[in-house]
Amino acid sequence: MLYCITLSMGSELDVGYAWVVAIASWTTTVINVMVTTSGIYYPYLIDYYEESAATVGFALVLIPTVKSLFGVFIAIIAKALGCRIVVILGSFILMCGCILMAYSTSITAVFLACSLIGIGICVNYFVAYFIIDVYFKKYFTLVISIKAAINGAALMMAPYVNRMFVINFGWQHSYLLLSAISYHLVLCGVIYRAPKISSNEESEELSLLVVEQENNSLQPDLQITPTDEKRCSSWLGYIYEICHLRLFKSNAFVVLVFVSLLHGAVEEGVVMIIPDDMLERGSTLRASQLTLTVYGASSLIGRPVHYLFSKFISNDLFIHLATIYFLAFLALLICVTTVDDDAIYVAMVFIGFSVGWFSAIQPLIVKSVANDFFFGFAWVDLLYGVGACIGIIFLGCLRDKVGNFWLSQFSLLCLAIINTVLLFGFVVYRKMKKTC
Repeated sequence: MLYCITLSMGSELDVGYAWVVAIASWTTTVINVMVTTSGIYYPYLIDYYEESAATVGFALVLIPTVKSLFGVFIAIIAKALGCRIVVILGSFILMCGCILMAYSTSITAVFLACSLIGIGICVNYFVAYFIIDVYFKKYFTLVISIKAAINGAALMMAPYVNRMFVINFGWQHSYLLLSAISYHLVLCGVIYRAPKISSNEESEELSLLVVEQENNSLQPDLQITPTDEKRCSSWLGYIYEICHLRLFKSNAFVVLVFVSLLHGAVEEGVVMIIPDDMLERGSTLRASQLTLTVYGASSLIGRPVHYLFSKFISNDLFIHLATIYFLAFLALLICVTTVDDDAIYVAMVFIGFSVGWFSAIQPLIVKSVANDFFFGFAWVDLLYGVGACIGIIFLGCLRDKVGNFWLSQFSLLCLAIINTVLLFGFVVYRKMKKTC
């Protein structure tokens, strides 16, 4: 009886309620960017807690790091319990982190608060992508592109909003306001639910499930009773399956996650150190914070450019990535070779443009090289978080040892060069392999 009722239901994919879910996902994007704009608070925390740049930088980078590192775990939990309850719980964790940040009296409390914020952002960030993949098949690329554009607009808006909060209310009360804003993520979580699927789509999924079960079923002569000696290998096999480690069998996916590892250090490093570097160059606090607004505006421009690049130059997404890192290399070269404040704004235009372009094509390239979008995206962002964590600590140590950010920026320049060479080399390798 229940099966007949399910078949009689119309599909919600790509139409109707799917667009309500898309709006909730876009709203989540804006709030996530608002809460993770830590570069505004970086100088204030250094002065308030009287800690080194490396210590404070490590505390703040826990937000993007934890957001990325727990992606695979969130993917497992969300597929087991459902999106709605996971997002609601994650949103309350995010609110608790912001409140703890406001009332923290030591750098240790800041570490804990940033970890809670990172977990809450992680839940909302990954589920916002996963729910789009669930609800949209035909219009997936369109919805992801709109999400990328909204993310760029949020990057442009968030520094000004956070700066307004800090100036009018102080940095501690600003986190109370961010906690109140984060409550809207609970409402977004209420909207997330499993979609209704039409009979044709359900029959296709059931037939695929039957085929998968037949392919994975053991033959009678291969059924061996597990022994104590093989218990370890069975656990390893279970971890291999539940974490979807088979994704790493693809050379393209391995290249993508390695690029993301270096990209985490480059992107988060630029956002963290450039405003403080402007202060060291003699700029005002307003001028240094304006660099993040320029960064966000440029990322908004860079997001739709992949359509034009695909149409007139190449639709190979790895060529897109290589071009992106060449632009980042040029921008960091400007930062390293000049002492002019205005030139930094030009560099931030290049960096923001390249980061916006990367954000627009990242979900598309993951979907093209991974057979499971949710876990593929989670693994790519996990490596991004590892790179961000190690990179920010390293950049902060260089800053404390040298006394300025020149060597830190030169290190980011080297990472951009490595990614550029690696990606162009991989494109050439694939073309040579096809010709052979």
